[in-house]
Amino acid sequence: MLSDIAALRYQYKYEYKKLYHHQPHELSNAVFLRVYVSFDDIAFVPRERFEWIEEWHAQEERKYLIGVVSFDELKENNWWKENNTSLILTPDPVIEDIEIRKLKKKSLELAGIL
Repeated sequence: MLSDIAALRYQYKYEYKKLYHHQPHELSNAVFLRVYVSFDDIAFVPRERFEWIEEWHAQEERKYLIGVVSFDELKENNWWKENNTSLILTPDPVIEDIEIRKLKKKSLELAGIL
């Protein structure tokens, strides 16, 4: 505290290096989300726009799927808001390792498992 008082007396200015060299984080829409989509007719859900589909269930009246889709896809298109379609984010929806998941999926396809 004495050094601060002395600094004031001699008009010393503290240097804040991080203030001048800090690069602020930028927001990005390049995020992939795990979602639950409920619908009446699969024709209204563009399956080709999903990175992958993890689960699929169909009954006579209502169907659903759980899959991974890009945030940009949801932002730029309205298919998930129309035709009695419902979209809900799953718990912990952000997928951070999308490239690793794509590689694993490709390996399983090459092995004949998928």
